Amino acid sequence: MARLVKVGTSIEETNWHEALKDLRTDDVLLLEPGFYDLPQGILFSDITIKGTGTLPEDTTILGCINVDNDSRFVNLENLCLNTNDEANSLYIPPKANTYLTLRNCIIKGYGDDTAVIACNGKVTLELYSTIILNGSVSLFADADFRLEINDSTIENVVKDVAALALEGRGTAIINNSQINGSIETYANSNIEINFNNSQANTLLVQGEVWLNMLNSELSFQDDTCLYITDRTWVNIVGCNFKGCVYLDSKPHVIIQNSQIDRLIGVNEVQLTIINSLILSHTDFQDKVKCSARQTTFNGGLEYQYFLALGDDAEFEGRDLIFNSNGAHLAVKDSAKLSASVIATSDEEITVERSYEAKFKLLGMKWITKENN
Repeated sequence: MARLVKVGTSIEETNWHEALKDLRTDDVLLLEPGFYDLPQGILFSDITIKGTGTLPEDTTILGCINVDNDSRFVNLENLCLNTNDEANSLYIPPKANTYLTLRNCIIKGYGDDTAVIACNGKVTLELYSTIILNGSVSLFADADFRLEINDSTIENVVKDVAALALEGRGTAIINNSQINGSIETYANSNIEINFNNSQANTLLVQGEVWLNMLNSELSFQDDTCLYITDRTWVNIVGCNFKGCVYLDSKPHVIIQNSQIDRLIGVNEVQLTIINSLILSHTDFQDKVKCSARQTTFNGGLEYQYFLALGDDAEFEGRDLIFNSNGAHLAVKDSAKLSASVIATSDEEITVERSYEAKFKLLGMKWITKENN
């Protein structure tokens, strides 16, 4: 039977260290506000720990929480976990089959490349209204996981380390959350990601991944704002990409009602884009196949081409808007373009094309500059 154990300094409460010595299955520890030093070597199993203060930081545990191999669950609520050395703040071992749930918590890492939350084995990790500081949340290669992040924040301060690293196999659901850093999958990942009403700096998708993005934003302006490669399947709706969306290898991608600064596709990408806006530059090479509907392709002043096709790339578009802003349209090598334009800001555009290229453009004036 579950016990409610009030932990504090008054006579009717249990001392923290005595409570740790007498932990039992399904215990609920109610911690009064204060600081609690957690000794090394303790493994937590089937336990709930709640802070009773007004704010999470009113109740601070100093140390690292390690989950036992046989634990069914560990719940943390309304408290702060502060790690002062080079160790995982929360660690789930490879043999685990467990739940780890955090509600209204603050987890502070050491600030190095050690993951703040490190998950192995079979695990359901739930973060609700929780803040992760000074490091990453990592699901490692042997993890079989379900990850749910709601109304939470990950603040990563370590360069070249993903704020959210997703390896292994499983499902990641991210809702109404902020990832201040990158989200990354890996070549051996087998994952479904649902990223909804959330924000991250960058997103790297590789391995076997299904990615669904809805009403979200990637804020970095670099060339890998969103990088998608390998055999991935991607559905993007109502999103904003401040930098470049770079598509590589053999992904299948659908983009709808979204805004992208730059769009690049290489190798064997298959892309459908609908009712979207490309602000500066679009470039398709190799064997990319793109079908576009009701989409605007703009040119940026720093780019020679607002739309460029090369190698054996194929572009088919209907009801498009072209605003070149002085940039050219390029169809080179054996590329193919067949498109109709319903609106443009240009009296005419310059089309640079190779002799072998196939070109058909309706709805606006253009002049040809052939490149043999």
